[in-house]
Formats: sequence, structure tokens, C-alpha cells
Amino acid sequence: MERLEVKFSKEASKQYKKLPKEYKTLVDVALYRLSENLELDLKPIEGERDVYRVRIGKYRVLLRKFDKTVLVFRVSTRGGAYK
Repeated sequence: MERLEVKFSKEASKQYKKLPKEYKTLVDVALYRLSENLELDLKPIEGERDVYRVRIGKYRVLLRKFDKTVLVFRVSTRGGAYK
């Protein structure tokens, strides 16, 4: 399978930079696995189309899938991610 290109929205980029160092590493690993189409805890968001979440400890990475691109639009704690 082809690799997916991972892009960050402006807001998600700011949220990513504020993460603790150990969580940044875990997010990097998860996004690498996603780009390589490897096994990952990826679940669709109910009521949304082509929107998924990746669970990373107490954080959630919300993303939207396109053909060969994935747009990360939110990186937040579980409580704030879905608002």
C-alpha cells in the first residue's frame, strides 16, 4: 500500500508543540504508523464523515482522511478533544 502524507492544521500544530515531551514522541510514533498503514488504534467519530481519532494515553489526535493525505486538526486531552 502507498504511504499517506500527514499534515497538521495551524491549531493542531500549536497544540502539538505544547505537549509534554513523552507524549510528543508517542504522537510521532502513532502518526508514523498511520502514514505507513500499520496497525493502529484508529476509530471513526460517530456522526462525522471521514473523521477519526487516535488514542494516545490521556490525549486524542483527531484527523480527517482524504485520498492520500491525512489532516490532523486537533491534539487535545480526552475531555477537550471532542468539543
